[in-house]
Amino acid sequence: MTSSCRQIAPLLEAFGDEELAADKLLEVEQHLVDCDTCGERIRLNQAMHVSVRSAVRSAAPVMPSFEARIADALRAEVLREEGLDAVIEREAPHSRMLSWRSVVPVAAAAALTLVWAGSTSKQAQTQGSPTEARLNTADQLLEELVDHHMNARGPRVTEPALLSQLEPEVGVPLNLPSLKAYGARWEGANVVPVNNLHAASLRYNVGGRHVTLYVYNSTRVPIESRLKARTVRNEPVYVGSRRGVSIAATEHRGVGYALASDLNDDESAELVAAVY
Repeated sequence: MTSSCRQIAPLLEAFGDEELAADKLLEVEQHLVDCDTCGERIRLNQAMHVSVRSAVRSAAPVMPSFEARIADALRAEVLREEGLDAVIEREAPHSRMLSWRSVVPVAAAAALTLVWAGSTSKQAQTQGSPTEARLNTADQLLEELVDHHMNARGPRVTEPALLSQLEPEVGVPLNLPSLKAYGARWEGANVVPVNNLHAASLRYNVGGRHVTLYVYNSTRVPIESRLKARTVRNEPVYVGSRRGVSIAATEHRGVGYALASDLNDDESAELVAAVY
């Protein structure tokens, strides 16, 4: 940037808005004849202004009645400055005319209303309905359960008698379900974070396949909304899959059980129905 550019730079924005005095306007125009850099800045500023105006107008279009009132007020102000108050009184429709002092606060209030309405609409779209929020929570929970299943850590507890030590973290009673009838061998237990809470993660091996049984507070981990209901041996079971992992869930007296595995849905549903 040359010294001349540094002198002109503070004037470029006002130049683009056509707010410069005549002497400064001439100075900037003469500089732009020989300076492509400052010319590019002017074009960029103009493009940004056009883009912003277009975005604002499309997001919050101005009502025709409001535009008419503003136009009337501006015309009245021009006439008043020219000393033609009598003409104003004759020509301006009193039912629609606003004084300039009234128009300014009204315009400001209208602008604030448009901004507030836009932000409220965006917030409503983000938050969605209670049903959508519940479904989004269920999606997140299922993703977390699958992640913990696929990236299981080493067990903290490998003795069934020590499972009760994990209950304070999980917040529900912990009993080791026996799945020996299905060839399942228990390998150990851990505690994993789920939706800012904790769930017990019980690890089994079924014919060389890893199976993870999560035990949690079912009132605070609503994953059933994203699974399909079915009945297995008179037990209500919810089944689905995420990223190739089969998920089956059930609930008993506020305690939830969710099984993640690479078994098929029927096998997963059968196993989770037998945990209690």
